[in-house]
Amino acid sequence: MSGPKVCRATIFIWHSIKYACFLFFFKIKRNILFDRFILSTYLEHFTLKHFFFSICVLGCCLLFSTPVLGQSRLADSLEQLLLTAPPDTHRVSMLYDLAWEILDNETDKAEQKLWEAVALAQKTGFKAGEANAWNGLGNVEEIRGNAPKAITYYEQTLQLRTALGDEAGVARVNSNIGKAYAGIGDLENALLYQRQNLFICEKLKDANGIARAHLALGNLMQDMGFYPEAYEQVNQYRQYVEDTGDIEGKARAYTLLGHIRFELEMLDEARNYYEKALKVRESLRDKVYLADALSDLANVLDELDTTKTGMAIPYYMKALVIRTELDDQLGIANIYNNLGDAYKHLKKYELGLYYLNKAFKLQTELDDQPGLMETYNTFGDVLYGMGDIQQALGYVKKYFEIAQAIHDDKFVQRGYKDFAKIYAAMGDYKKAFEYRVLYDDLRYKRLDETRATDFERKDVVFSEGRKQRELEQNQHQLELQTAKIARANIIGIALIGGALALAILVALLFNRSRIRAKANRELAAKNITIEKERARADNLLKNILPEKTAEELKLHNTVQPVRYESVSVLFSDFKGFTTIAELVTPEDLIRELDECFKMFDEIAAAYRIEKIKTIGDSYMCAAGLPEVNETHAVDMVRAAIEMQRRLHQLMRQKQAEGKPAFEMRIGINSGPVVAGIVGSHKFAYDIWGDTVNTAARLEQGGVVNKINISEATYQLVKHRFECTYRGKMAAKNKGDIDMYFVEYDLTTDTSG
Repeated sequence: MSGPKVCRATIFIWHSIKYACFLFFFKIKRNILFDRFILSTYLEHFTLKHFFFSICVLGCCLLFSTPVLGQSRLADSLEQLLLTAPPDTHRVSMLYDLAWEILDNETDKAEQKLWEAVALAQKTGFKAGEANAWNGLGNVEEIRGNAPKAITYYEQTLQLRTALGDEAGVARVNSNIGKAYAGIGDLENALLYQRQNLFICEKLKDANGIARAHLALGNLMQDMGFYPEAYEQVNQYRQYVEDTGDIEGKARAYTLLGHIRFELEMLDEARNYYEKALKVRESLRDKVYLADALSDLANVLDELDTTKTGMAIPYYMKALVIRTELDDQLGIANIYNNLGDAYKHLKKYELGLYYLNKAFKLQTELDDQPGLMETYNTFGDVLYGMGDIQQALGYVKKYFEIAQAIHDDKFVQRGYKDFAKIYAAMGDYKKAFEYRVLYDDLRYKRLDETRATDFERKDVVFSEGRKQRELEQNQHQLELQTAKIARANIIGIALIGGALALAILVALLFNRSRIRAKANRELAAKNITIEKERARADNLLKNILPEKTAEELKLHNTVQPVRYESVSVLFSDFKGFTTIAELVTPEDLIRELDECFKMFDEIAAAYRIEKIKTIGDSYMCAAGLPEVNETHAVDMVRAAIEMQRRLHQLMRQKQAEGKPAFEMRIGINSGPVVAGIVGSHKFAYDIWGDTVNTAARLEQGGVVNKINISEATYQLVKHRFECTYRGKMAAKNKGDIDMYFVEYDLTTDTSG
């Protein structure tokens, strides 16, 4: 019995010195910074008498009872210490540490300990300990999925840490509040708190905090659809983790960069990032994240698999093995659905139905309504591909019913489209037309709502920046006012000095007048410079955006999306560009592209065509906007012919000089689009709609030195140009569409 008696006798001493040594060595395990306020409070209560007595009895502990302590876990040790710990600041800290250790597995017990810590901290006036306890309660509610309650507790923490002047703690709790707001979909508030977190971390020069803030902002901006901004934020985080050798951080960065590229349909780049993330996850051997990485890569491979080789399936299978080992039923069901979809693409419908039935069984047992909705959708696609139209219709009705119940507009829209397709296949063209109208209406409504929401979010970002600038200006004005008061006091004292002081004052006033005159001259010069810069900025803005759009942006700080009922959209692409890129230096390649695109810009301007953007070696432009006209299709075809002819002449010169040359495909489609601005800064004018997607598919389905146009464009230009019908040609995600070649003489000289 001597061992336990010695341990019980030394509990008070172990309790007294724990923050000076024991928990200090466990801080790495807890993955948090040691709180300097807790340590300072401990030192205030730890007297010299405590120190000598602690050393003596600790020696006895080590001599007689080390085996007993060594056999206990940290949580068990804290439980024992709390049995005899007096109600002071040390007990508050122990309660918090015990709650932290058991938070994931014993959430209710952790909450009880934290409430006890709050009460005792308030009683003892231990503000730092109270702040930690409120923060822990916020963690408890996040684990329970109650984000609003978590935010309430985090705000208590924020008030206390602000009062204590703990800027590092304020930064951390801002990050926690931002994550909680993101969890309930309030992305605007999440953005504000994460930016405040970044601001403080930059002020403290906390490199790790800055990097994590950039990652959080990147996640938020991706969810908000600000993909270029998200890419910029994540790249800053990526640079930090690559410089510091943070392997886990690299995996997070690569995965998020892959998601951003996937959303932008830049599939080859998304694949590159997903492969990097998978390689890192394999080295870390974290099964949950490894399964996620395998599924991410499989998803992009399934999109890239145009030759129908099934290259995504082995990755889905590897992920399935891991999900099965983890007994992750929802994850297993999701992979089954993905496999069903992958086999549908390969037209191996029986295998697809096999996996879909397995997904359906699991999702039914789990009552996973969103999962069932996606599986029913895939069932409908597979059965439609097999020619079983009636059964396909039944599954479309099932997933459409769930989509309406859970208010998933994306799948409601998809349901309208599938109903239109199926009823058309059944010969019920009236119903097919009705559903197609519903589909178009919802699609444009969702597009308008999305753009409106984006602009509202941009306003939030802009307003936040403006508030920050106003605070800085107010601070500056306060400093100026303080300086003025100080000067007034000096002048008052000088006046008491009499005539001599008056003479000095006159001299000072005269000098001040000279300074003011000089300042006025400098201010006038600065105003001239500002006006020049403003004019330069206006010209630059008009060069980036259409003039009408630029003026609207300057007046209102936003641009409302505009629907155009009839425009013509052109996409061009160079054949052999990738091969040539491997043969020349990047500098030479950029010069070649610049020469071609400047030539296209000149042609576009001549035909009243609006350049939209360039994507790699692809050139996109539109006619009929922002100024509406009825000749947009004819203008676009004439411009396309001139582009082909002048490029042909330029490439003949390149070949004569012994330089690489390439040829171009062009696709044109006409129809309705929605136009507006994307990005919270570095504004970009862009257009969206099925018309744009079809134009891109026409370019992909075209032939070099040819101009491939749609039926819609043909109807608008057939009276002006000779065209050859190509028949119905397959287009990715569009099915078979009517295509025409515009006939023209490629070798005609355009120099005159």
